[in-house]
Amino acid sequence: MLATVALLPDAFDRWFLPKDVVAAVAVLLASVAAARGRLPRWVVIGSTLAGVLALLGVLLSAAPAAQLWGRWPRYEGLVALPVYFGAVWAGARLLGPDGTTARLRTLTRAVAAAAIALGVVSLVESLGARPFASDLDRPGALTGNATDQGLLGALFLALLVLPVLRAWVGPVGPAGRAPGVRRGDGWVEAERVWLTAGLGLALVTVVLSASRAALLAAGVVVLVLGALAVLRAPRGRVRQVLLLGAGGLVVLVGGALLVPFTRDRVLGSSPLAGSSVEARFDYWRQAVSLLGAHPFGVGASGFLNANAGSSESGSTLDSPHNWLLQVALAGGIPLLVVVLGILGGAVWFGVRRWRVLAAEPAQSAQADLLAAALAGLAGYGMGLLTHFTAPATAIPAALLLGVLLAVPAAGGLRVRPGRVGVLRVAGGIRTGLLLVWLAWLIVLTCAEVPLAAGVAAAGRGDLAAAEESFAQAQALRPWDGDLASIAAQSFAALADGGVAEAAAPTVAWAERSRAQLPGTVATERALAVGQLVGGDVEAAADTLAALVELAPRDASVAAQYAVALYLQGELTASRAEVERALGLDPADELALRLRDVLDEPVVPAAG
Repeated sequence: MLATVALLPDAFDRWFLPKDVVAAVAVLLASVAAARGRLPRWVVIGSTLAGVLALLGVLLSAAPAAQLWGRWPRYEGLVALPVYFGAVWAGARLLGPDGTTARLRTLTRAVAAAAIALGVVSLVESLGARPFASDLDRPGALTGNATDQGLLGALFLALLVLPVLRAWVGPVGPAGRAPGVRRGDGWVEAERVWLTAGLGLALVTVVLSASRAALLAAGVVVLVLGALAVLRAPRGRVRQVLLLGAGGLVVLVGGALLVPFTRDRVLGSSPLAGSSVEARFDYWRQAVSLLGAHPFGVGASGFLNANAGSSESGSTLDSPHNWLLQVALAGGIPLLVVVLGILGGAVWFGVRRWRVLAAEPAQSAQADLLAAALAGLAGYGMGLLTHFTAPATAIPAALLLGVLLAVPAAGGLRVRPGRVGVLRVAGGIRTGLLLVWLAWLIVLTCAEVPLAAGVAAAGRGDLAAAEESFAQAQALRPWDGDLASIAAQSFAALADGGVAEAAAPTVAWAERSRAQLPGTVATERALAVGQLVGGDVEAAADTLAALVELAPRDASVAAQYAVALYLQGELTASRAEVERALGLDPADELALRLRDVLDEPVVPAAG
């Protein structure tokens, strides 16, 4: 085996682009729904400025054409970021200050349904079943990642705690019981049980995720909700509120300690627990170093290539696993300042509105939603200090951000009769543009089908079918250099397994990818495999020599370079690279095998 290429997708990627499409559908529907709020002008201006700074970061990046759209698999450029902003806008429009109690109760029921679905699948997976294909030790239920699973559970907790408390024990502040909740009503009793089941399974989801970030996020949710309740509770009920909050924390901690796998990770006794902490510090060190060298950032998804030389393992991560560093690397310190300003403004306005609404019994549902938004976003922000953004969690969080930012739909001004028609036309144009945007996202997402088919065909050794499928996928996303890289890696794995005919398509797809995304470690390694199997050892050595400079701390690259040097007859240089590879990773299989070959005694030829 000449090399071990990067892990490839073996099925339709359901975790990212499909979720973006679903969110885009929701944004489209919000456009035709009655507006219950809107984003204030300062938020629109701030968001526009943030977009300009992010664009500047992309233009200054190493691959602006590719990074402008975002990179596989999250595509957090022009593909995903408008979806996130659309979720903020939809949250303000649908759940703003003018929202009806019925609409807010519908939201609560829907969140409970989602929490129940997520919790049930989490329970099934905890028993060892895999209802959804996954090769992970900690599958993420309906999210694709265990930490995303836990963070989503924490967001559901934030949205369900207060409605459940109002349903069972009454108000925890001066506001009265939520409108429509009356004891003895069969439908109300059923709803109470439904919401309680959702809350319980949201907690189960957090605990079973075994994610320390998610547990911390859930703890922050409980603390923030408790603090807000204490602020508005009558003096005689402060103790009750404190007991409820303490009880919630005890249940959370107790659940984490009762589940063996979660307990091992929390206490650090799991081998993975210690290594993941060390890895986080490595990511952050790389990110800070990059930010010092690039104060205006490296562009969206630029961390993927820019950190290759700093990683001890040739890391292919496209995020530093810290949202503050992720934002700063995308657009520099100025972008981070703007984003923090928008978030700070959201918290300030949200707390102001909550203080007013919490004192009015008729506005209890709206006050609960604001409190949930404040608590959920606080927990989510804490969790993202060690994790990365993804649609499964970023979209619900963006919706809650829109709730905090929303102002009345009419802005306190009367609309002149003559402008009604103009506003309707503008709304129609907006909806039409959103429809075009949705269709475009669907086309991009459809490329995942032939992409997965191409990977599967290559795995079967069907070169013709793989080539055809990859070509179809590339036609749907012609700007996507990562798609071409996946094709190159798929063919490289086949060539590496002894199919010499796969060498030519490996080189062709790798060259196509590197033209759009130069300096990608996985692509260069695939190219070197294709060149070696194709017999062009000199070209492979040149590719790997450059790759060694790009990723000097990657043991697998060093081992692959040693193979190329050995095939060129440069035994001394090959041995030096083998020793360097083993110094970086004493267990590297390829380096160990090559060392054994180099240590074999030379037997003189007979005669």
